[in-house]
Amino acid sequence: MTLSVVIPVRNDPDGLTRLLTQLSQMQIAERILVCDDASDIPCRPADLGFDEAGMGITYLRSDAHLGAGHARNMGIRALETDHVLFFDSDDLLTDDLPLLLADLTGHEFDFCIFRHIDSRQRDKGTPGPMPSDQDLWEQAGLMSDTPFLIDRSQAAQIVMISAYPWNKIYRTAFLQEAAIRCTEIPVHNDIELHWTGFLKAERIYASARLCCEHFVHKHGDRLTNQRGQERLRVFEALDPLHDVLHDTAQETVFLLPMARFYTRLFGWILTTLDSSHHQTFYHKVADFLLDQHTPTTMALIAAEDPGLARHINSLIRRGWA
Repeated sequence: MTLSVVIPVRNDPDGLTRLLTQLSQMQIAERILVCDDASDIPCRPADLGFDEAGMGITYLRSDAHLGAGHARNMGIRALETDHVLFFDSDDLLTDDLPLLLADLTGHEFDFCIFRHIDSRQRDKGTPGPMPSDQDLWEQAGLMSDTPFLIDRSQAAQIVMISAYPWNKIYRTAFLQEAAIRCTEIPVHNDIELHWTGFLKAERIYASARLCCEHFVHKHGDRLTNQRGQERLRVFEALDPLHDVLHDTAQETVFLLPMARFYTRLFGWILTTLDSSHHQTFYHKVADFLLDQHTPTTMALIAAEDPGLARHINSLIRRGWA
């Protein structure tokens, strides 16, 4: 099993230095692809004092600032190893990752999903995912550190966690042959990667090991904190999903989880979005729901979760009020 780590970076030499130092110490990756999203300050590993050839580092740079999704897609096209882990320059790996990689050696899978530590939970003294994500891990029965093949019902449960790009180890050929990519938009670019992976994968493994730590800052210019109209482009990531859902004949398994996921996402976006954009967002939500749902899909949702069907209808009415 050979591994590449794809790292999108923009104007974060300190975080990149910390992560590359950690990767050098761990010795887990044959290749490291640093994908620079047109940084304004030096972010080339060689300029930060790293031996690119000695560490197996490939430096790729975009000519224009196009976002982390575009940077990760550059990395996907350049992959040569069997497997890949996407990782952000401002987060850190944990000592559990080498253990998981050792456990996965010799197993065939399209991707393996693992748990992570959210810095807000560490600050509370309970290092692990946010409670909503942890509940999904437990409800799906995936709390074994030893990775194992999960079934469709478990996949339909765990797919509803927050859509992160860095909590999975992917098989490279799976990504490339299935044309799985990130959406090239400023925020929410990892939704398409997350969901199309679940929809197209035939063999999904899971491990409850805590293999990385994600750092969340309440203030600053991180994508998590964006409150402007860039949030309105989330539908560019969501629109392709129903086509994949239909093409892969996965509606009976994933229709309800997907609808639950994006209706919850809409609620979260409204808590972060500047109020001046709320009505425009509601209107776009209504258009999206009307475009993606037929009487048949709404009947399926209503049969399984009447409350969700009522919520979808209320969002449509709110958007056209």
